[in-house]
Amino acid sequence: MQQLRQLGFAAASLTVLSIASPGHAELAGASDSRVEFEASGPAGLKLTGSTTELKASEVSGNVVVTVALGNLSTGISLRDQHMREKYLEVPKFPVTTLTVARSALNLPAPGQKTEGDVQGTLSLHGQTRPVTVHYDSKAEGGAFVTHGKFHVNMNDFGITVPVYLGVTVKPDVDVTASFKVTGN
Repeated sequence: MQQLRQLGFAAASLTVLSIASPGHAELAGASDSRVEFEASGPAGLKLTGSTTELKASEVSGNVVVTVALGNLSTGISLRDQHMREKYLEVPKFPVTTLTVARSALNLPAPGQKTEGDVQGTLSLHGQTRPVTVHYDSKAEGGAFVTHGKFHVNMNDFGITVPVYLGVTVKPDVDVTASFKVTGN
């Protein structure tokens, strides 16, 4: 479960990266943020979790999206505790980050929408791996409203696959994020 949450944060990070502001204006931050993850198991089991704790910044030509994992929630407190402490090891790895080269982003003109895939680097659970993020972004009133999604395998990041009462979650997790970013 915690692995799933980490993946969700990574997705949020990728999404934020994809909506940097146009031109050379620096990224000013993210609002209206939501990061979600979904994992599955046997017999139609679906586990979902979310957080709104996403920050975006621009560093050395890269968009960096950071998601704090401490408040990732599935709606069940015991499951959240296990996810944070046993699987994601939040005290040891409190955040996940996604880094994308700003030059790789296809930013829309005012009133327009763009869609594409971008390569980035996801740091999660002490591991850093390449990821491909699919995103769409719309320019609205000086801001970009963006949605992104990607897929993560917990095994690739050294996250133990959750097992509870003999039910094992699949290691593949889908992560989505949505947010609004402005430039200054």
